[in-house]
Amino acid sequence: MATIIDNTYFEKGWIFIPNNKDLNASPVGSPSAQSGIDFFIEEYERELLLNSLGVTLYNELQTALLDLPASDQKWQDLVNGKDYAIDGKTKRWNGLKGANQQSLIAFYVYCQYLRNDNSTYLTTGIAQNTANNAERSDPSPKFVKAWNRFLEQYQGNGYNYGYPTVIYNRSGMVGLDYYGQGNVESNLFQYLTDQNTLTPTDFPDFEFKFYESYNTMGI
Repeated sequence: MATIIDNTYFEKGWIFIPNNKDLNASPVGSPSAQSGIDFFIEEYERELLLNSLGVTLYNELQTALLDLPASDQKWQDLVNGKDYAIDGKTKRWNGLKGANQQSLIAFYVYCQYLRNDNSTYLTTGIAQNTANNAERSDPSPKFVKAWNRFLEQYQGNGYNYGYPTVIYNRSGMVGLDYYGQGNVESNLFQYLTDQNTLTPTDFPDFEFKFYESYNTMGI
């Protein structure tokens, strides 16, 4: 399976994962952080793209990724990003690769990795990972921040939280923005919707799953 991101996405920024290969910092015999990241990229990039595109478009994207520079422009733009104009406004889609490697795919993978990395299965049961000379802290705030960043880029905050943004046009008219249409940077849902408005044959009948939000209380 061709993947859009790789393990270098987790070397800096919000979603930094230390590549700790010191066996004293984890149960003996457990996989390295690097091998774990590679597995989670393949597993959860696939899941996310299936949930946002549907099976047909996902399969078409996989074919396009085998030789992206030679593929249809719509796939290049979906992956790499582009500026586009709609309703008299220029918007920026950062692509599935994301700006500065802070990709929506990477945030999703990071959240799944963080959930799993909080505990490791052993033959005698489940052990929580610890490190030498380090005090364990609650990973929930880190997870919630990353998850909310994922939601911003994936579906926008309006749908997720149920509270629309108040927007104004040049004439002073007031409106409510539930899906982030008023933002300069488009989320994935808005980008797919906009492209189908501009070119109805680009992503016909894409099947999009919306995700729920979480807070530090786990709700």
